[in-house]
Amino acid sequence: MNTTLALEYARASQPRSLEKLLELLRFPTISAQFPSNQADFDLCTGWLVKHLKEIGFQRAQIFPTGGPDVVYAEWLGAGMAPTLLIYGHYDVMPVEPVSEWKFPPFEPVVDEKRIYARGASDDKGQFFALLCAAEAWLNTGGLPVNLKVLLEGEEEELSPHLEEFIRQNRDLLRCDGIVIADMGGLDPMVPLVEYGTRGNCAMDVTVAGPTKDLHSGTYGGAVDNPFNVLVRLLAQIQDGETRKIIIPGFYDRVKELTPSEKALADEVPISDEIGLYITGAPVLGGESGYPLKVRISSRPTFDIHGIRGGYTGEGVKTIIPATATAKLSFRLVPDQDPDKISQLVSDYLTRLAPPTVKLTFSLTGRAAPATSNLDSPVVKAANEAFLRGFGVPPKFVRGGGSLPIMTIMQENLHPDVLSTGFGLPEDGEHAPNESLALEQFYRGIAMMVHYFHCVTEIR
Repeated sequence: MNTTLALEYARASQPRSLEKLLELLRFPTISAQFPSNQADFDLCTGWLVKHLKEIGFQRAQIFPTGGPDVVYAEWLGAGMAPTLLIYGHYDVMPVEPVSEWKFPPFEPVVDEKRIYARGASDDKGQFFALLCAAEAWLNTGGLPVNLKVLLEGEEEELSPHLEEFIRQNRDLLRCDGIVIADMGGLDPMVPLVEYGTRGNCAMDVTVAGPTKDLHSGTYGGAVDNPFNVLVRLLAQIQDGETRKIIIPGFYDRVKELTPSEKALADEVPISDEIGLYITGAPVLGGESGYPLKVRISSRPTFDIHGIRGGYTGEGVKTIIPATATAKLSFRLVPDQDPDKISQLVSDYLTRLAPPTVKLTFSLTGRAAPATSNLDSPVVKAANEAFLRGFGVPPKFVRGGGSLPIMTIMQENLHPDVLSTGFGLPEDGEHAPNESLALEQFYRGIAMMVHYFHCVTEIR
């Protein structure tokens, strides 16, 4: 196996790789709108299967899941070498507010050495870099590892159908380690490897009062306003000064960082100054008693994402709304369980609620926190691969986001997972003007070319 030939192929193919990525980015695969946009998903999965076959995979096909289809591909020509499974997602977030985009979100544009499009960084551009690296090996003699690819279409909706698909296809997906590229570094010279992710408990809380909207002049003072009750309840979830969550039992299973994890955190160059620069906030917030790098990765959090009900249009409409609903989420850390947290929240708010209203709860999304073995070959190989592909080794961090499928794959396929990526803080995932730096895309391809070989060296 000749890494030099694969790297030369990758460099020579950069214009074609970019062209193909732009094609992929044109598919408006917004999972929040599925199945009304199923035709877009079908076109995208068809394109992916065709592309995977064209670049040399021995098998590529579409599998139904009950939701958006899964794309699976494999190349098993490396004999007794280890088998890696690449995971990625081809679905993307909604694009609103559209008016804030510099370019149409599904008409990708390369501007000032950045690719602008929804999905450029999260996650089409990132998993496509892995496929480009595989293509380079496949077209210069074959990969040094056996390779499987699993691409899903509802990660942004917390992967509700993928767990069952994986359980039903354990033999098909059997591997010696899993590779995920769906994150970024702090800057081009500080790439990151995530050895853990926070979990998530996403909930809707609805407060119901009168059976219909009422005139506030006639009935104000006679009935409780569901909005008033809702905001009072939400204000009692978190301490106003320490920002600690004050729900009884919430922290019972929270694990503090070990000494070795604290040492790894100390190596990550995240400071309050960087946080202020990236966020644009006047002053940083969060749980007192912990540095920023720990607050955003290794501590649980509570956030309100939206409140709906009543009237929010122009002018005045003085009503007491019949209902008010808040969308909440709690980021969780080992060993918190999202189902248990959901029950604690429901019980706590129900106890606090006055008899003048009724509360209903809905668990809209769940993800367990996950950790990966830092000493596994799958993770250790990334250190050398980044050194060769980026010129610097990565920093190892606990990630603040949630990846529901990580725990599912660990439980059903293999415990060793490399979670990394080539994005940057300025990519704006989930926001208008999402983008990916061209140089990061090409460096990511080079890093993965090295990675496929480094895995065999370490084993």
